[in-house]
Amino acid sequence: MKEIYFTLPYRRSKKSVRIKYGQENNKFLVMTYDGGINGKVSSENSPKEEVFDVEQEMLKRVSEIKKGLIESQWVIQDKNSILQPSFLKTEIIDGVISFEFKVDVDPEKLDERRTEIARDFVQNIDEEIETSIRKGVDNKGS
Repeated sequence: MKEIYFTLPYRRSKKSVRIKYGQENNKFLVMTYDGGINGKVSSENSPKEEVFDVEQEMLKRVSEIKKGLIESQWVIQDKNSILQPSFLKTEIIDGVISFEFKVDVDPEKLDERRTEIARDFVQNIDEEIETSIRKGVDNKGS
């Protein structure tokens, strides 16, 4: 079964919709879950299920749902990113505008990303050094 996640942006407490669709046994299913994300806590209501005999009908229904959500300014999200919302808070005190930005970061994903960046950096440096050496050898041979 495939899944698509949507959130309604610009809210401290985000609304979410998850569409799960695919073939199960000899039927094609579309399950729509409504829910919400408040900080690190997420919740979903029971799914609304639609059953189709033909795959094209199911895909057409998924397309209609996606189109309706996007037209209503819902945003397609990566499954992992919707549980880590970021918030921007603005205040005006004595005519001065202040901003407070909060991001919830998963420490494990941050460590994975740091490792990936370091690995890519080392690989790029190695490639540059190798290229420079080759150029130096080519220049000396001329």
